[in-house]
Amino acid sequence: MNISILQFNLAYANKEHNIETVERIFKGKLTGDEDIVVLPETWNTAYSTEIFHNIDKFAETKDGHTVTKMKEWAKKYNIWLVGGSIPVKDGEKVYNKSLLINRNGEIVGEYDKMHLYSAMDENIAFDNGEKMPVFNTEFGDISIITCYDIRYPELIRTISLRGAKAIFVVANFPNPKLNHWRILLQARAIENQCYIVACNRVGSAGESSYFGHSMIISPWGEVVSEGDDKEGFVRGVINFEEVDKVRKIIPVYNDRVPKYYPDDILK
Repeated sequence: MNISILQFNLAYANKEHNIETVERIFKGKLTGDEDIVVLPETWNTAYSTEIFHNIDKFAETKDGHTVTKMKEWAKKYNIWLVGGSIPVKDGEKVYNKSLLINRNGEIVGEYDKMHLYSAMDENIAFDNGEKMPVFNTEFGDISIITCYDIRYPELIRTISLRGAKAIFVVANFPNPKLNHWRILLQARAIENQCYIVACNRVGSAGESSYFGHSMIISPWGEVVSEGDDKEGFVRGVINFEEVDKVRKIIPVYNDRVPKYYPDDILK
């Protein structure tokens, strides 16, 4: 499976500019060999406290302009698109929502960010996601999580137990946390014996700057690909047979003893 992760500088609070940027890069840099393309968290608006306090100005429905463009790109370029995340209005609620779109331009999966970063008032703008879905694709079972979620191993273990062999992380992970980013992603890959495919933005927004370093990490914890702090694609190949091999070498899942885990262990 050929993975292409797009890291780019998000224009602050400027949807049209960000859509145009993705279109420009897709048109100039996609080769036709891609199976899955990944965008960053809140890629159409950027991520900031000011945006969160004015979220009604930026949130749109699933039939809005941004989602329509993502569907068009998936169909035009014959790719599966992990559409980063965008603010989406669902009735009275607003979610930091990730969409999985297939080659036909159809939404086949949704994930609403579960853990919201209160230090930047993200929890004021969005409602917490309540579901931990796993999506069946032509390649196998995958899942999506968002940025701050990587600090919560119970979430990643749950979706791994539900069958995900690759977990896609869409993020706005800022400086000076590059060391956290690398260690957390590798730890999640090692402990769950799955691929981690992580997309982070570059550039700056408000008082925050972003280091990029999008990564693909194997189920053995090895870095398959890693970007720098510049705009562009980070590419790599993943093979789900490697997941099965690693899980046979170290039988973590077989050796679990959940009958001894107290019911309140995660409460």
